[in-house]
Amino acid sequence: MKLLLIRHPEPDVAKGLCYGQTDVPLVATWQSDAQAIDDWLARYYPDKAWQFYHSPLTRTRLLAEQLNSASKPVEALKEVDFGDWENRLWNDIPKSEIDAWRTDLMHSSPYQGESLNDLLSRLMAWFESIRKADQDTVLVTHSGVIKVLLVALCEFPLEQCFRFNPTYSSITELDVGESFALLNRLGAGDWTA
Repeated sequence: MKLLLIRHPEPDVAKGLCYGQTDVPLVATWQSDAQAIDDWLARYYPDKAWQFYHSPLTRTRLLAEQLNSASKPVEALKEVDFGDWENRLWNDIPKSEIDAWRTDLMHSSPYQGESLNDLLSRLMAWFESIRKADQDTVLVTHSGVIKVLLVALCEFPLEQCFRFNPTYSSITELDVGESFALLNRLGAGDWTA
C-alpha cells in the first residue's frame, strides 16, 4: 500500500511552546497549505482511492477535512502526551527534567505523560489493522507520530526518531507491505512547487 503521512500546518502558538496534545489553533494562512497539498495529490495521484484518517485535534482535523470530507478521526493519531509540560515554554521546563527524558527517550516521561514507547504501542495497536487492509492511506497527524511510525515501519532504532524532522504541512511517503517499508519521501514540502 501507499502510505502518506501529512503533518498539520503551522499552529498559531508562542515560539517554543510545548503543546503536544493541547488543542491549539492554526495560523490564518493554513488553507493555502491545504490547497497546495490537495493540488499535489491531484497531480501525482489523480486516480488513487485514498482512505483518510486524522488525529482529532483541531490542527489536524481542519487540514484532513479540507483534503477529504470523509476523513475519520482516530485517537491513536494524537501527538505524544507531554503531561505536565503541556502549554509550557520549553525554556521554562527545568533542564534536569529534559536531560532525564533525553537519557532514555524510549521509556522516560519525567513530565508524567507518555514515553515514546507508550506512543509507539498506542499507534501500532491501531496501525496494524490498516497495514493488513492494504489500502492506500493518508494519515494527517503530528511530528511525533510521524517520527515514531517511520522508525517502526523502516525498522530504525526508536531512540533515533528525533533525528527526523518533518516540517509543517509536509508529506512523508512510504510503500508498505506485510513485512517491509520503503521510504520514498521524507517530510517534504516541495508540493508547493
